Amino acid sequence: MNPNSVAAGFSVSSENLGKLESIEVSGDTVTVMPPLPAEDNIFITMTSALKSSDNRPLMTGEQFSENKEIRELLYETGKKLPEVAEVIPDDSMSMTVAVRFDSEVGIKFADVGPRPEDMMKIGEWYVFLFSEIIGSFTIKKARSAERDFELENVEIRLPSNEPERSDVSFDQAVTDTAFSVSVKGDPVIAVALENSYFMCRKGCTAVLDGLEPEKKYEVKMEIWMTTGRIAKTFSVETDEAAPHIMISEIMHTPSLEPQKSWEFVEIYNYSAMDFDLSDCFIDDKNDGKGIDPLAVKNEGGEPVLRAGEVAVITGNDAAFGDVLPASALWLTVDDTTIADAGLTGNESVQILCDRDGARTLAASADPAAFKTEKGFSFTADAHGGKCQSAVENGTPGVYAECR
Repeated sequence: MNPNSVAAGFSVSSENLGKLESIEVSGDTVTVMPPLPAEDNIFITMTSALKSSDNRPLMTGEQFSENKEIRELLYETGKKLPEVAEVIPDDSMSMTVAVRFDSEVGIKFADVGPRPEDMMKIGEWYVFLFSEIIGSFTIKKARSAERDFELENVEIRLPSNEPERSDVSFDQAVTDTAFSVSVKGDPVIAVALENSYFMCRKGCTAVLDGLEPEKKYEVKMEIWMTTGRIAKTFSVETDEAAPHIMISEIMHTPSLEPQKSWEFVEIYNYSAMDFDLSDCFIDDKNDGKGIDPLAVKNEGGEPVLRAGEVAVITGNDAAFGDVLPASALWLTVDDTTIADAGLTGNESVQILCDRDGARTLAASADPAAFKTEKGFSFTADAHGGKCQSAVENGTPGVYAECR
């Protein structure tokens, strides 16, 4: 190409950012300088002002163009390469270090130097346990899950402060089917409770589900800390069998209008015993404001959720009569919106019940744990699965498993 014609006849723009100025001309080569914006459409436009240096027709691709016209090429850029988003601890050196990238990566044990003693994956986090307190280490290779690319030699540096050395406390609780341990302490970063793993920066509650009623267990826990790793064993005896409910569906952003009339919360009784919903309430934000008592909408119905059945909670003017199956228990709140002025996709929802003079938590769910499209509900199943409803406007009154 004739370099003198580039300014007039060659331009580059992105769909998201507009015109790009980063063009470099060297001899007969025009280079669009990196980095290009990720996940974008890049338009390269060549006009008739572009000519070869000897006035021969312009070649685009493998063909010559005899016409004086505008040629536009489209390139789709790939997804953004992963970058380190967060490191724990961020205030000291440590024997345990947790690293989170801003998109999913795969890291092999052998690709970390110095070699850690142990490693575990907890959601988006990789947690590394070293044999001594370190100030830095290198992830030699981290393969992007979204792009065919390996990041090389990602160096993780920690502040030079010595790690906090303080006691760790444990508070345990048991029900008929679950054992939970609340762990607190400045050095704590992550815990492993049997085969379940939890991020636990300075404190968390780890829960082991699926236990059998009235049975003894020896439960093992490991605590990964800035100062090393400790192990504890808890002797547990579960309670007598009791009824259990869960929040199985939340429609927080319906596509039907008016939206508040089509919001709903579905409850599923996944136990073998009936659950009495007398003196029960629904709340969101977990702040106790706007808490709504539950009333039975079904004519002559009782506030009892039978084993294996579902209940649906709506505002008191919602027209769900033609939507719900006859087997579903229909519950309403005392106004037109559920809980604190209606539901949103980033506020947790709780079912609370007054029992023996105390208000206790019967079930909770956080729709922020799985983002859904407008008009589709947040769905959870009894096996811990979370998903978007298979159909628009959800499936109120019909319990669904996540696939």
